[in-house]
Amino acid sequence: MNRFRCTDMALIAGLPVRFYPKLRMGHVLDNALTKFERHSQHNPKGLMPLGAYSYSHSTFHAEWIGRYCSISGNVRVMGASHPHHWVSTSPVHYQPRRRRLFDLPALPETQRHQGDAKPVRIGHDVWIGQDVLLRDGIAIGTGAVVAAGSVVTRDVEDYMIVGGNPARVIRPRFEQTIINALRQSKWWRIETAALSALPFDNPTAFLDALAQAGDLPQMDDDRRSIWDWSGVTPP
Repeated sequence: MNRFRCTDMALIAGLPVRFYPKLRMGHVLDNALTKFERHSQHNPKGLMPLGAYSYSHSTFHAEWIGRYCSISGNVRVMGASHPHHWVSTSPVHYQPRRRRLFDLPALPETQRHQGDAKPVRIGHDVWIGQDVLLRDGIAIGTGAVVAAGSVVTRDVEDYMIVGGNPARVIRPRFEQTIINALRQSKWWRIETAALSALPFDNPTAFLDALAQAGDLPQMDDDRRSIWDWSGVTPP
C-alpha cells in the first residue's frame, strides 16, 4: 500500500504533479501514502510531503515541507541516535533485538534507549544545496538557505543562510524589518497567478505592492496521497 506501480502512463501524465527524471512504465514509487500538494515535483526514488511549487531531487525522512522549496540532490537525514551519555554507545546494551541476535540475557525494562530517527520539518521557500546532511528531528525555517555540503545539527531560523560542518549562521537574507514583513505577509498562501505581476526581485517593492493589492485569492491547503490524486484504489 505504501508503493505505487506506474502501469498507466496516461494517468501519470494527468496527475497535478511532476516527476524528474520522468517515470517509466512499471516504475514503483515508494512512500505512496505520503501526502503532498498539487504542482509539486518529485524524485522517482520516492514521494515527499512537498507543498505546491516545491521540488526535491532527494528522498529523505520528512514530516512536512512547505511551498516553493528547492531541494538539491543527495540531501539526507541522519539515522538513529546512540546514548553518548551512557557507559557505552553500543546498541547491545539497550536494544532487545540486538541482544537476541547474540543470545544474550534479556535487559531490564528500565534499560532502554529510544533512538529512532525522527523526521525533519521544512518551512516555505527554503533552498537546500547539494550533499547536505540534516540531523533528525530538526526544523528548517521559512526562507532559510542551507549551503551545499553542510551538516546541520540544530534548527535553522527563518530567513537565515547557514553553512559549514557543523552549520552556523553566515548571515540573514534580509534586514530584520523585511524578514518580519515577509513572515507577516504569508505570501506563499496566495494563488501563484495572482502574484505574477509583483516584483520578486525587490523585497521592499514586493511588500509595498502586496499591501496595495488588497485581498488576493488564496491557494487551498490540499494535500493528498498519490492514491487519492490518481483515484486508484490501493491493493
